[in-house]
Amino acid sequence: MTFYRLAAANVRSMWRRFVGLVALLAIAVAVCLTAFAVSGRAQEAADQRVQEGTANRSVTVERLAGRHGAKPLTGTAVRQLADIRHVASVQPRAQVSFGYKGPGAPGALLYATTARPALKPPVTRSVRAGLFPLRPGEIVLPEHAQGNDLSPLLGKKITVETTHAESAGQGRGAAAHIRVVGLFQPSWQLDGPDAAYADDATVVRWAAAKAGVPADQYVRTVGYDRITVVADSADHVGNVLRSVQAKGYSAASLQQEMTALPGVLKLIRATGRILLVVLGLLALIGALVVTGALARQRVREIGILKAVGFRTRSVLAMLITEMAVVGACGAALGAALGTAGAAATAAGLRDRPDLGPYLTDRVPLPGATALSGVLLLTIAVTVLGACLPAQRAARLPPADAVREW
Repeated sequence: MTFYRLAAANVRSMWRRFVGLVALLAIAVAVCLTAFAVSGRAQEAADQRVQEGTANRSVTVERLAGRHGAKPLTGTAVRQLADIRHVASVQPRAQVSFGYKGPGAPGALLYATTARPALKPPVTRSVRAGLFPLRPGEIVLPEHAQGNDLSPLLGKKITVETTHAESAGQGRGAAAHIRVVGLFQPSWQLDGPDAAYADDATVVRWAAAKAGVPADQYVRTVGYDRITVVADSADHVGNVLRSVQAKGYSAASLQQEMTALPGVLKLIRATGRILLVVLGLLALIGALVVTGALARQRVREIGILKAVGFRTRSVLAMLITEMAVVGACGAALGAALGTAGAAATAAGLRDRPDLGPYLTDRVPLPGATALSGVLLLTIAVTVLGACLPAQRAARLPPADAVREW
């Protein structure tokens, strides 16, 4: 009988002695694989959303009012920008102030803004699913503005005050009616503080009235405040930006501001490294303790093997092979438990609206590299932990073992 067969037979006959180590390894591997599976899929989704999300593909073109030589952002500008190669969409923004006064709101000055699909506000409550694009006569307000609680206005038709120009520098107030169909977090100030989002026709009509021009001429004469140009892929943002600037427009890309991944992705990577270290320590300590204890209990067996002709290296190989088999069993059981744990964890987190988009897989599995790496590491560290006590046991003189019988 070779020492490999002998090692396998020993593991089968003494399996109760190895249960503790197998359970320890299985739990450690399961926790690691669960974390790797969930965090790995979340990281891939987050990377994809960061790299190919519309925000990261956006180039913002600003209107530099009052600056000599600055080009207005009129309808002509929109058409010029849309003709640039690799541009997927052009989304102009107009903004105009309006006032609201009502029950619970002594007075608030807000800014009606066209909603751009690339930079939609984080809606917290709405009257319907799929709120955007907004329908004519609809508006989305911040939950709070200038000390006023605007949340009770959801679903109601309200009267606001806009400005109509009568002459240079003079205007009069005019009432307008609009329906509140959604609320968003007031911390979202990408379009400035106290912004509110209305349908394009309403914003242009109010802005034209304030500027004293017909609504159908506003885009052609006054123009927009800002234009968002969305490239067809993140790789083409640089070329699109240079083309926009070459046409004489002031532009910058959001990609320039996103020089690093969000902190959550760094945390995920750090957690994975910590789990690997913990797994290695558990396997090392467990193998060291179990192998040492078994070696002390099997002094007679080792002495008999050496007395009948087994060499020291053969006994050492048998003991280490036993621990390799135990490590493999623990790793395999841990892989099964980790798969179940990843599925359960993903199912529990998928219902959360802030995490659901990052956990699209029903059973998130770690990549082949991560899976094989964890399993091989478990076996390798288990064997490493067994080396020192196994060497001591294998070097035991046969006479000493027989004397203890």
